[in-house]
Amino acid sequence: MFTGNMVTEAIPTRVYSLYKIVNSKKNITRQEAQSMLEPEEIYQGTSYFSSVFKAATELKLIDTQENIVVPLASKEDIKDIDDFRRFAISKINLFEEEPFFKVSNVIVNMNEQIFKYTLTDNSLLNFLSQQIGSQITAPMIRGWRFWAQFLGFGYINGMSYLPNAYVFVKNVLELLNLEKNKEYQIEDFMLMFDTYGKIISGNLQQERNMNIALSSALRELHDNHEIELRYRSDAERRWVLYPSKESFNDQVASIIYRGVKK
Repeated sequence: MFTGNMVTEAIPTRVYSLYKIVNSKKNITRQEAQSMLEPEEIYQGTSYFSSVFKAATELKLIDTQENIVVPLASKEDIKDIDDFRRFAISKINLFEEEPFFKVSNVIVNMNEQIFKYTLTDNSLLNFLSQQIGSQITAPMIRGWRFWAQFLGFGYINGMSYLPNAYVFVKNVLELLNLEKNKEYQIEDFMLMFDTYGKIISGNLQQERNMNIALSSALRELHDNHEIELRYRSDAERRWVLYPSKESFNDQVASIIYRGVKK
């Protein structure tokens, strides 16, 4: 899923369910884990277990040691599906050279151009293939959209992508453990953000122009009083939000972190 081809079988809920199974059992074999994830009495059809197992291994949720599947993430780190989302986001930069990461970065940086296409439009698939240097197919994009929605890159309605990365950015801020009510210069903030958020912010540093997904997220956080965007005319460095008629449009010189809402 995160290395090599993106697949539809390894959806987030299945990967999370496999982790919970492994974490609840001691000395569980791969075959036993599969029988619990795909019970014979209720499951019929092509198995999706291998794809789910691969995704969980890629995210460093589980590992196999001497034919025993063991959890790598503790119960304290992943108590619920929201913790799982945050954990997955913390691992995304590991896949910077893989199709999932590259496709995500291209799509979020298309800005308004993405509105011309559905995600499985052949023109978009050809464009993505050209941009990342390997073939992207409709089944791969169908697999991508489950995780794009879950991780919070935007909203996906059918096969249409709406760029607002509020959920993703909010989780990145939690991972950064920022100090409440502290003001961060925008250059420093963006450097810290890339620790976990590079998948949506990559390629922005040179021009300092934010894409729609990131701009929408920061505006929503600002409107929710989770952060405060600040403009200063004398600031040496400022970043430009994607233009909007509805909200904060000044160049951003600094950000005050107020604390994300649960």
